[in-house]
Amino acid sequence: MTVLDYILDGLEAELALERELGVRVVECDRSLLKPLATPAAEPPCPAEPARPVEPVPKPVVPPRPVVPPQPPQPVEQPRHASGGGSPRFVFLHHKPLSPDAEVMMSKIVAALGESPQTAPVVYDDPVPAAGVYIVLGALAMRRWMPGAKAAPGGWLKTPRGADALVTYSPEKIVRYKVVTPAVKQMKLDMWTSLKGAMRRLAGAAK
Repeated sequence: MTVLDYILDGLEAELALERELGVRVVECDRSLLKPLATPAAEPPCPAEPARPVEPVPKPVVPPRPVVPPQPPQPVEQPRHASGGGSPRFVFLHHKPLSPDAEVMMSKIVAALGESPQTAPVVYDDPVPAAGVYIVLGALAMRRWMPGAKAAPGGWLKTPRGADALVTYSPEKIVRYKVVTPAVKQMKLDMWTSLKGAMRRLAGAAK
């Protein structure tokens, strides 16, 4: 006998006694006390199969066109305002200038307000016509004016009768790596004589 049956038997006996005494008319129906059948658990719903994740397509970037490097464009040399590109000064030398001497002459030409077209350095024929010729050193004077003599800063005439200033060769000045007082004096004398050539050219143009 289970505990539940034991309790129910006692309850029925008590109810039967109460019915006999006329206190209760309630009867005990054991069928109502049976445990309810547990409904069968519903089978779980089958899980939906996982959908494959489609890869996101990468944007297509068109390749950049390969542009070949352009060669540097030549820089147009400035022209003198009144010369139009024709020589005003012609520097006479006996041979091509060294790189250091070229740098020095470029600075001199720029300081004169000229360009390589209006103040070229000539070391071979033909010699262009110019307002003033500047002989760069004793060797250049021997090359272009054989037999002529003049100290730096002096003037003489070319075989064609044009004015020519004698001054130092830039090769002589750049040869000294240390700027001594003597080198400074040569530069000063050269620049002073070149300013005289500018004044003479300006006077001839009037």
